[in-house]
Formats: sequence, C-alpha cells, structure tokens
Amino acid sequence: MFGLFGSDKPYNDAMEQYQNNMNQAQGVQQPWLQAGQGAIGDYQKWLRGQQNPSGFINNLMKDYQQSPYNQYLQQESQNAGINAASASGLTGSTPFMQQQQQNAGNIAQGGMNDWLKNVLGINTQYGEGQQNLMKGGQTSANALSGLFQNNGLNAAGSTFGAGQARDQDMSNLFGWIAKMFFK
Repeated sequence: MFGLFGSDKPYNDAMEQYQNNMNQAQGVQQPWLQAGQGAIGDYQKWLRGQQNPSGFINNLMKDYQQSPYNQYLQQESQNAGINAASASGLTGSTPFMQQQQQNAGNIAQGGMNDWLKNVLGINTQYGEGQQNLMKGGQTSANALSGLFQNNGLNAAGSTFGAGQARDQDMSNLFGWIAKMFFK
C-alpha cells in the first residue's frame, strides 16, 4: 500500500521473499522428515519383536534349513570316518558310531550357529537402519521447526515495519498539514 510519503511495499516484498525461501527449505527437508516418520512404526514393531528373546530366536529358527555345504561336510566326515574305521577294523563298533554322531552333530551345530549369527546381524542392521532414519527425521523436524520460527519472526518484523511505515506516513501528513496552517 502506498502512503503519501512512503510505502509498505518493501516490507511485503521482504515477506514474500522469506516465504519463498521457507518453501524451498521445507521442500529440501520434507523427504527426510517423511522417512523418519515412516520409520517410527517399523522401529516400534521391531522393538516389540525383541521383547521375548526366546520367542524371537524360536521364530527365527523355524526358518532354518541346513545348507548344502553343511550336508557336504557331514558326508565327507562320514566317508572319512568309515574309511578310517575300515582300515583299523572298527567299523560298526560303539566308539566308531559315537564319533560319527559327534562329528555330524558338530558340523550341523556349526552351520546352524553361523546361520543364526548372520540372521541376527542382519536383524541388528535393520533396527539400526530404522533408528538412523528416525534420527534423520528428527534432525529434519528440528531444522523445519527452526525455519518456521525464523519465518514467523521475520513475518512479525515485516508486519511491524509495514505498520510503522503507515504510522510514519500519517505522522508526516499531520506534520505537513500543521506546518501549512500554523506557519
């Protein structure tokens, strides 16, 4: 708006520029904010799955299948044992059978432990990934809060400045009129 002696247009132009900058900054932060918000539910679900460690492990183990490599190792161990027992005349003996069972059990247990370590490692990485998404989202939310606060302060300053400009215009007008009539 134009006054007799000035204008509040500079304040309105400044406010428009603040708003444009705010919209750009918000657009940059928005994907991070949304990723963080999306991770909250997934992270909470993941945490609930960790509440009962035994149930969690049992749930994982139901999907375990022995690897072809472990099956190969067991077969090789069995063949080597049979060959050794045959050479020493112990085939079919109790100590031979016990050793065969122990070897097969050790190989099976080692394969299962390796599988479980890998699955638990992946599970941990998943939880950490969700946590990192939430942290990024929180950082973005904090940045947006700061931007909104600064934009609000700038808007208030521009509104105040525009009001001051109008008041000054009126004061100047009355001062000019007073000089004209009271010289």
